[in-house]
This record gives sequence, structure tokens and C-alpha cells, in this order.
Amino acid sequence: MRKISLIGFLLFATVMVFGQNATDALRYSSVNYFGTTRFMSMGGAFGAVGADFSVLSTNPAGLGLYKSSEVTFTPLIYQGQTKSSYWANKTEDDRYNFAFSNMGAVLTFQFPGQLETPHWRYVQFGFGVNRLLDFHNRIMIEGFNNDNSLLTSYVEYANQYGIERNSPEELAERANLIFYDTATQRYYCDMPDGGVLQRKSISTEGSMNEVVLSAAANYADKLYVGLTFGFPYFRYYESSLYSEKDIEDRNEFFRSFTLRQQLETTSTGFNLKAGVIVRPLDWLRLGVAYHSPMFFTDMNDVWDSYIESYFDKEVPNKTVGSPLGEFEYELTTPMKVIGSVAFQIGKIGLISADYQFVDYRDARLHPTGDFADVNDVIQSSYTSQNIIRVGTEWRFGPFSVRGGYGFYSSPFDNNINDGERKSGSLGVGYRSDNFFVDLGFVQTKSSEKYYLYDPMNGDPSPAANTDFTGNSLLMTLGFKF
Repeated sequence: MRKISLIGFLLFATVMVFGQNATDALRYSSVNYFGTTRFMSMGGAFGAVGADFSVLSTNPAGLGLYKSSEVTFTPLIYQGQTKSSYWANKTEDDRYNFAFSNMGAVLTFQFPGQLETPHWRYVQFGFGVNRLLDFHNRIMIEGFNNDNSLLTSYVEYANQYGIERNSPEELAERANLIFYDTATQRYYCDMPDGGVLQRKSISTEGSMNEVVLSAAANYADKLYVGLTFGFPYFRYYESSLYSEKDIEDRNEFFRSFTLRQQLETTSTGFNLKAGVIVRPLDWLRLGVAYHSPMFFTDMNDVWDSYIESYFDKEVPNKTVGSPLGEFEYELTTPMKVIGSVAFQIGKIGLISADYQFVDYRDARLHPTGDFADVNDVIQSSYTSQNIIRVGTEWRFGPFSVRGGYGFYSSPFDNNINDGERKSGSLGVGYRSDNFFVDLGFVQTKSSEKYYLYDPMNGDPSPAANTDFTGNSLLMTLGFKF
């Protein structure tokens, strides 16, 4: 594994190294909990509300509030949009995706042996799939850089560490983009001080979903306990196209080059969730849930890259590529704790709130010896995240209106990056004795810096300011029996 400086490990800095870095640990740890439309419309603040299939992935004690059985599924349309600003040049791009936010069933039974244990009233079993993350997005970045070049960072690395086989520097050397001077015994490149039009497009797709198997019980309508065995699985695919052009004809030979890269990561894992909800008063519910780390024991990266270079005069154009790379490793994500409160306002209103704590410094790549440098970067670059979700629902006969808000503090330490997220949601629903349908809309916004590469000489790294907006339109259909 290559050693690179700190900023090269940070968010989106994938030009230097593809896969197996601190970015992966954050990407697969910061789950976003999709779910039913009712759950999403109320901001996901369901830790003390319950009686919704989504709680199997958040607080399984909420399963204990079911008093009938149901089957539910939620299709959604998702749009990810990114606006970027790089060297004062603004660009934007977006991507759409159709998927299922969740689908599953809950089976409710009267507790066996009620004559002997009259306070234990119901027992519930739930199974299905909840969506945790959606990776579909496109980013376009373009600007004229008059300070440095990606090739500058390749030269700096080669002069400090040499050139490794199948490394980005070797590809650049084979493409005649960097060259070795035997007189000075150093590497050089054309356009070392920039003066190039840089453009990068990044397209990502895939998702993380979780198969859930849950059980819960209801004690005297005052205490609810639940347990979930979760089996998350995901596929992440990223393709990028990076180019630099001498549009002002500053160099006698160099004209342009294009770097194409692809990465696919897949894995399956397991985790455990346990929760409790108490109802000390008819109008008050309190909940707490513990999520164990997710253990991904079969992380698999497959990647490749190639460079096309173009010159004038006697320097030949080149197209060179790397062999297909593959690497297997393990990832352990941080554990999570969720505290919740809900206020029931008669039969017409509900107000709820969740607080979630997660410390991304606890994420680890394994084997530990092979990833010692990466794990050190995780501990020094990330911090604990505080997540607050609030939601409300108001009923008018069989109809309901809902709203929610979520705040996710930045996972980055020492202002390395932003990463703060905010979400807002609205929804409506209709419920009868044996059927319900809900419609909802959720919008999430965040801002982050995207580092195209990492000059190693201490100069400021060129970074694009990116504003991300995710829009989800959902519909849940459910049948009770």
C-alpha cells in the first residue's frame, strides 16, 4: 500500500490511491437510514414512537408497539445533485435512481401463556430489508489552475519515494508525462507550475441495504424490548475521468492528458441492535438503542486505470493502462447509541426527537498491521458526530400530515473539511383498518471540499467547493391483518 500525506486520505481524494483508505471507513460508516415514508417524513425521529417497520434498523423495541400484523413496501425516486466551484468556475451535475427504500413484514401474536404471565401481552417478529445508503451521484469540476498540476504531485512523490510498479507515477512515466534526468537524477514534468485547464467528472452508483431479522415483546403496554440481527450488504462503484489541457499553448510539446479510473467495492457484514422503550405516562415515551459495530469481513476492491497523453512534434502520443487490481480486507465501523423521546398529544398529535452519537475515530481497517497508517489517519482526521432528528405528525380522521428535520454535525476534526448535513421532510398519509398509503418528500443538503490531488511540497491543495442536494420522493403501501 502506498504512503501518502494526510490530505490525500481525506474525502474524495481518490486520484492518488483507489480504495483502502480512511475515506472508505467514513463512507460505509455514516449510514443515513432510509425507511418507510412515515419514518422519512418525520425526519427519522422514531426511536420512541415505534409501530413502523423502519424501527427494525434503528430501535427494534419499537416493534413491540405493534398490535396487528402488516406487510409494507416503499418505492422511491432519488436525485443527487452537486454544484461545484473550482478556481471561480461553477459547474453542476445530477443523477437519478429508482429503488426500494424498504420492504418487509411484521407478525404479531398474543404472548403465549398469558394466564401465567398476564402482563406480557404481545410478541412480534419482523423480517425484511431496509435501505441504509444511496451512492448514486455525479460531480463535474472544471477550472483553470495557474499554480500546479496533478503531474507536479507525481514528480514530487517520485523524487521522494521512487516509482513503484503499477503506481500512478509509473503510468505517467510510461505515457511520457514525467521523465527522469540522469544528470540531476531527478524526475520532471511539463507544466510544473500549472497553466492548465483541469476537468474532472465523477460518477458513483450503488447502495447499502440491510436484511433485518427482529423480535420484540410488550409488557403491560409500559415496557417494550426488542432485538435485531442485521446483515448489511453493499456495492459501491465509482468511475472518474480527469484531464488537463494546455489551452494557452504555453508548452512546446505537451498538449493534454486524460486519466480514467474505475473502482468497485462490495461486501456483506453483520451487526446487532438492541433497544428499550418505556411509557411511564400515557403521553410520554422514552427510548434507548444500542447498535454494535458493523463487521464487514469480506471487503473486496477491484480497480483499474489508464492514461492517454497527447503531444506536438516528435514526442509520441501514448495510451497506457494498469492491470486489473484486486484487494481483500476487513472493515469495522463504530458503534452507535440513540436516545429518544416522544410526546403523544391525545389521539391527534405526536412530537418526537432522537439524539444519536457515533465516533468515527473508532472505525478500523484490518489486518491492523497492514493498515496502521490508515487507522492513524482515521483517528487524527475524524471526530464524534452528533445527530439530532425531530418529527411531528397530526391526524385528521383517517388522514395525517407530517414534518421532520435532521441535523448531522461534521465528522471531520480540526476543520479539515465541512461535512455538516441538514435535512427537511414533509408527508401525508391515509390509514384505514386494513390498508394505508403514505407519500413523502425528503431533501438533504451538505457542503464539502473535494481535493483533486495532494501536492506534497506544502503548497495549498487545489480543492473544489461542492454543495450537495439529495431529493427523495417516496410512497409506502401497507396492508394490515
